[in-house]
Amino acid sequence: MAWNPIHHSAEENTKWSWLRAVEWIEWPLFLSQPVVPVLLYFYPWPSVLGVTALTGFLWRLLVVPNFISTALAGLGPVFVVLKYVTAPVIAFLLWRQNEPWIAALALLWPLAGPFVLQLVIGPFYALFAQSARGKASQIGIVQERFMAALGYEKHH
Repeated sequence: MAWNPIHHSAEENTKWSWLRAVEWIEWPLFLSQPVVPVLLYFYPWPSVLGVTALTGFLWRLLVVPNFISTALAGLGPVFVVLKYVTAPVIAFLLWRQNEPWIAALALLWPLAGPFVLQLVIGPFYALFAQSARGKASQIGIVQERFMAALGYEKHH
C-alpha cells in the first residue's frame, strides 16, 4: 500500500518524508537488515560486509543526489520487516553448522550492523560533504525533495 499524501495531514506528510529521507540516504544499509544475514550463509563475511559498505557509499555518492522514489522508499520499511524472519533463521542454520561467530553476526546484524558500517564509511562521506553532491545528500534536502514529490512546494 503506497503512501497517499491526500489522506494525511501536512504534519504526517512531513514526518513521513523525514523518515523516508533518513532511510533513503542510507538505503542499501537500511535494506541490508534482512539481506545480509542471508548473504552470510552463502558468502564469506568480509566479502558481504565489504560489498555492503561499498554499495552504501556509492548509493550516497551517485544515487541520492540525483534520484528519489516515493514508491521505493515506501516499500523499504515493509521489506525490512523480513529481518525478524531471516536473521534468526539464518543464525540458527549457521550455529548448526558450527559457525557461532557468523551466527552471532547474522542475528545481531539488524540491530547494529548498518550503524557500525555507517560509522566505518562515514569518514569517506566527509570527503565530499561540502561538494554539491554532498549537500544534495543531506537529510533536510532529501526530505524537501520527498515533500516536493508529494506535491508540496518549498517555502523559504
